[in-house]
Amino acid sequence: MKQTLIALAVLGACMSNASAQSAVTIYGIIDAGVTRVINDSGSNGSRTTVEAGQMQVSRWGFRGEEDLGGGLKARFNLEGTLLNDTGGAGVPTGTPSATALFDREATVGLAGNFGALTLGRQNILGINSVGMADPMGLAFAATSPNVLFAALNSAAVYGGYGANNGGSALRQSNSIKYVSPYWHNLGIGLMRAFGEQPGSVQKNKYEGVSAFYHTGPFGAAAVYARLKNITASEELKSWAFGARYTGTRFSLRSTYASNETDTTGRKITVFGVGVDVPVASAVTLTGAVYNTRHTGDAHDDSQQYIAIAKYAFSKRTTGYASIGHARTDTVVTATQINLAQGFVSVGSDSANRITTGVMHFF
Repeated sequence: MKQTLIALAVLGACMSNASAQSAVTIYGIIDAGVTRVINDSGSNGSRTTVEAGQMQVSRWGFRGEEDLGGGLKARFNLEGTLLNDTGGAGVPTGTPSATALFDREATVGLAGNFGALTLGRQNILGINSVGMADPMGLAFAATSPNVLFAALNSAAVYGGYGANNGGSALRQSNSIKYVSPYWHNLGIGLMRAFGEQPGSVQKNKYEGVSAFYHTGPFGAAAVYARLKNITASEELKSWAFGARYTGTRFSLRSTYASNETDTTGRKITVFGVGVDVPVASAVTLTGAVYNTRHTGDAHDDSQQYIAIAKYAFSKRTTGYASIGHARTDTVVTATQINLAQGFVSVGSDSANRITTGVMHFF
């Protein structure tokens, strides 16, 4: 009995020590808004919906860190999409389509003075660097040209490339990512995702490299990536650049992205510019403009104009209202690549959108 009590005491001390050196955080965003979209014509003339994830995609997750000593830390992150308008969780991806509990991120890795090395399912390079220069701060992800096209997130367009089992390329499964610390305000990122197909490591691969720079109020980032299809016979090349300036009276953000397939010659480019203006201690106004162009195998242009007003009730809760307009050069059909996807409906070439909602961080 005495030996058992001593063993339990030692075990308790070890568990207490491990707990003191480790930390696990539950976090998330719950965002929902009421949206009214009015198309100029077509069968879907107008609609009113309650939509999740307007300013930021609703999500929940766990992240943890353990101090291993000598400046080395072990980390993990599990994160999934929340569809709080219906109570669902996870976005279906892949072919055949499947829903994962942690569809946004599922990683484990090490971090230290050398930077951070993570393995698992994670964002492609550029989302956390070029993406931070998005003109409207990655709001309206379901219709944002940067999220859909610059981030290779339209499965109908990019479904055959990369290691996401036939889904969009925004996130890559079976991947290894390295992000360096800043050296003289400059850092780099490297990433490789494995398609895990028999016969060749080139099949369904993703390879990317990025660079990011930050000093004072100015920041910039660039990224380049190559993706292969399931037979490694087709390649998608993508590159993007973003810059932002944060002043006391306003902030400017701008991005440019281009991606092209080597077989069809299809090329899609996205240019965006936006400004944030704080007009009161709790009120910020945002204006953003995007131009999306499709060339090569077809020709079409699309523009979006968005105005957003945000009111911070607290550091964790924000109310917002937005007005947006989108238009395309041609009437949208069910069989073409829709450059105003999710905004302009089939049978129309323009639409207006009004949204108001609330976002809460936890």
